Amino acid sequence: MKRIVSIFKALMISSIRSPSVIFWNIFFPVILLLILASIFTNIGKGVSVKIAFVNESTTFKNTNMDFASYISDAFKSMSVATDGKTPILTLEAGSTQQFLNESLEKLKYGKINAIVVIPPLFNTQVYTTLLQQKSGLSIFSKPQVEIYTLQNDQTSNVAFTILSSVLEAFNSEFLKNSGNNSDFVSPVIEYISKSGQNFSYVDFVVPGILIMAVMTVSLFGITDDLLVQREKKVLRKLFVAPLNKSEYFFAMIFSNIIIEVIQIGIIIAIGFWLGATLNFNGWSIFYVIFTIVTTLPLGFFIASFAKSADSGNAMANIFNFLFMFLGGLFFPITGVPFAVKAIAYALPTTYLGNGLRSAMGVMSSPTPAYLNVIVPAAWAIVMGIYSVKTFKWEA
Repeated sequence: MKRIVSIFKALMISSIRSPSVIFWNIFFPVILLLILASIFTNIGKGVSVKIAFVNESTTFKNTNMDFASYISDAFKSMSVATDGKTPILTLEAGSTQQFLNESLEKLKYGKINAIVVIPPLFNTQVYTTLLQQKSGLSIFSKPQVEIYTLQNDQTSNVAFTILSSVLEAFNSEFLKNSGNNSDFVSPVIEYISKSGQNFSYVDFVVPGILIMAVMTVSLFGITDDLLVQREKKVLRKLFVAPLNKSEYFFAMIFSNIIIEVIQIGIIIAIGFWLGATLNFNGWSIFYVIFTIVTTLPLGFFIASFAKSADSGNAMANIFNFLFMFLGGLFFPITGVPFAVKAIAYALPTTYLGNGLRSAMGVMSSPTPAYLNVIVPAAWAIVMGIYSVKTFKWEA
């Protein structure tokens, strides 16, 4: 055990003293996360907001007064594209309780951004309020419009601002000659909690960056250490001392795991700082550990058939780019051509990404849960067996 600890300390000190190890294993994943989050943070978000308009009002008795139609017409005009420009909002309109219930479900899952409800007695309240202002009385309550928005959602806040501007225009139209500066129609805000998760690129990319960071430690750290030390005949000298191969093997694994744990902590902290919404439970912790375990054999696998450190680094770069960009770590692979998708679904990172995002509550996995475990595990087992049988400790 003392020999394992000694080799572990030596490998850790070597990593800490290496600027390239610190940059590529610690700073590069953070920089990449910040760049991707800043550029693609609006992926999956529409340019205009989506609003459901529920008009439950009826015309005032024995009259044709329909004050609610002024608000309805304002929303309709804002949903029409003019001069080739994208409309401010996308409008869904209805008048039944069923439509309201369906709209509330859509709002919970982020399919729309806000709901405006004109209550049944709205026209009556507007009419009586006008009479009260003329007579100077204040008997009846002012008309109110219910607005439902998604709690802690930026797009819902934008939608509320747009809706408020329409109500302010409605107020000014009726009050411009009254001399009364108070609001005529006031919004009643109802906040709805999320039942589902909107697509957020930050949420999507944080697990991908986490997998990439853990993977690069094995691809470049283990591969480079083994091949360089083998070329310099350091491995042969070590085994002349009272140190067996398994002790060196475990010391190397532990030193890499420590670096990976540091990576994971930094990436998750940066992700939360960027506004990521990630769930941490037993399943997500399992997937993080599972990712570490299944990516560790990558470095040993490359080192087992690479003839030199240069060829090993070249192969590591090929695997790295293949797994990163075709494995769905940074972008969804749902819309890619069939040939690319066929390759993607053969890679372990595709399933690791799907499983980790599902476990963290980012999105439902497009692949079955059992495949998210079986495919990466199969890759790890095959690479591990091949490495044990073929790796040469001497050049």
